[in-house]
Amino acid sequence: MDLLATLSHQLQQLWQQAEQIDLQQVAGKPQNWFDSALFSCRSPHLTDYVGEAQRNLRHLQDSNLSSMAKQRLVQRLSEQTSALTRAFRNVDTRRKPTSKGKLKAVVQQISASSQQLYQQLSDTQEFERRLQDMISLANRENSAEAIQRTLALHARLGRCRKALSDIERQIQDLERRN
Repeated sequence: MDLLATLSHQLQQLWQQAEQIDLQQVAGKPQNWFDSALFSCRSPHLTDYVGEAQRNLRHLQDSNLSSMAKQRLVQRLSEQTSALTRAFRNVDTRRKPTSKGKLKAVVQQISASSQQLYQQLSDTQEFERRLQDMISLANRENSAEAIQRTLALHARLGRCRKALSDIERQIQDLERRN
């Protein structure tokens, strides 16, 4: 069977790749690489999955299976080999941790955002205090002009307090994400 020779060759190559990957300590290595419908194996080691596929190949070559059973086993073996091949193509993507430089840049960006928000909060709180002082001074006068000025200052104070609330919410959101 030409298909069996091809599968055998592919599995031998995959076995070598699996050994190399399994020898490397990879942070966040998956506990189970594949769907349970495809492999009965549950292991963090790729060699175990390749080994299962190789056992299926030997079983197919050595036993007196019915043609229907052989066909199902060939189909399963083909799906396993295809899944293993895709996994090895994607293993570098899984394995690449965020580089220290990228991580440092993200931390600096978050820190800068945090500092900007706290500075904005401080500036807005200072503006709120000035508005309150201005309202206090305007309340000392009883003229129509002073009343209009007080109303305008209260409107500005309301907008200032809304801005303070928004900034505080942004800070809380930023702290929750970290």
